[in-house]
Amino acid sequence: MATAELTRKELYDLVWSTSLSKLTQQYALSNDDIKKICKQFEIPMPDSGYWMKLKFNKTVEKEKMNNSYVGEDKIILTIREEGSDINTDQSELTILTKQILNDKKAPLVVPKRLTNPDILTERTKEYWDKRHKDRFYYDHSLFILPIRVEQRNEDRALRFMDTLIKLIRHRGHDIIRRNFETIVVVDNIEIEIDLREANKRVASTEKYRDYDYIPTGEFILKTGKYWRIKEWRDSKVKLEDQLAKIVAKLEIDALREKDFQEEIRINNLKYEEKKQIEEAIKKRREDEVKKFNKLLALSEQYNKAQLIRQYIEAERQKAVKENCLTTEKQEWIDWANDKANWYDPTINKPDDILDV
Repeated sequence: MATAELTRKELYDLVWSTSLSKLTQQYALSNDDIKKICKQFEIPMPDSGYWMKLKFNKTVEKEKMNNSYVGEDKIILTIREEGSDINTDQSELTILTKQILNDKKAPLVVPKRLTNPDILTERTKEYWDKRHKDRFYYDHSLFILPIRVEQRNEDRALRFMDTLIKLIRHRGHDIIRRNFETIVVVDNIEIEIDLREANKRVASTEKYRDYDYIPTGEFILKTGKYWRIKEWRDSKVKLEDQLAKIVAKLEIDALREKDFQEEIRINNLKYEEKKQIEEAIKKRREDEVKKFNKLLALSEQYNKAQLIRQYIEAERQKAVKENCLTTEKQEWIDWANDKANWYDPTINKPDDILDV
């Protein structure tokens, strides 16, 4: 099937200039498919009354596109062939697989003989040759292909992995080794891969064990790890005929992982922003409480200073009434007023002794 590659802006212009019914005739997509794609790429769509207003030349308003979107800006739509059903499988994996298959320069055919091998393939073959001559030979420092198969199946495994590696490189990706694992790097996202031969469990003829595991000749390619793990097995369709789909899945998984990491990054930013706001509010409250407590303390201190003055005045009036306002008494009154002025926060009179 032929495909059309659009940017977000081009698809935005398309959905606001062409009705869904016409778009489903033009592209092998259903109404829901188009809505899902627009939602995925954060492209707003007209409401149900938009086209009716447009038909009768009424004023319409286009919802603006989110320009802060940071995801992929490449959308591939499959053009509908004449007579094809609307419900044609147009999953992202199917579309990307077809795009890879349509690439005439892509190395998609596993040769019957190993030709122009990748450096990793050469290195793996050399390592195996040494192992066949000396079964005790090991060199864990070598970066070789992650293959675990019987010797009789090594040739097929090398030819398959060599073609897969070449297709991965052709798509602009890289192969690295980290912590003894072989990793495909797609847009800075790392995805583990390895190839092994499936074993069949059979009852053992030996007395000291219950089961033996016999190689079946069927290959299993594992991609990813943990919750993104995917196993590709020989079945009616051999692994050699699934190369385009395997690489398409790697690219889609990388895109999903990148979106996931971006979502985590944004959520972390939002969390940090929320945390900073909460901390700022908390600090502001603490500062406010501290300022209020200081105000409360100063007001209490002021009231006490006033009580001291009232007491001093009461002592003075008593001395006058009893005609005993002596020089000594007057000196005490002056001293006491100085202390009240020192204690009063509105005056804060210096004191040579109490200020030390």
